[in-house]
Amino acid sequence: MLPARPPRYRVRQPSRIHRSRRVRDDALGCIVVRHIIDDAGRAWRVREFHSAAGVGLFFRCDVAGIRSETRAAFAPLESLDDERLVDLLQSGAE
Repeated sequence: MLPARPPRYRVRQPSRIHRSRRVRDDALGCIVVRHIIDDAGRAWRVREFHSAAGVGLFFRCDVAGIRSETRAAFAPLESLDDERLVDLLQSGAE
């Protein structure tokens, strides 16, 4: 015979504390950060990242509305000068 009252299950209340899910850059594989300015005068942040495919460069513009770019790195970011980085950034935009 079934009980007269349905069973009550304890429901866990959601936590009101919002925990930040901030991940450090070195955990993502981004190690080196450099700042460059392209020929149009826009400031870019360049990060070197490591993935299963190899080493790459991530270019992020400080100007809103400009799309970020990624390029394969042929040398470590520390060994590339600003002029070479700008050439690498603009070579993919053409």
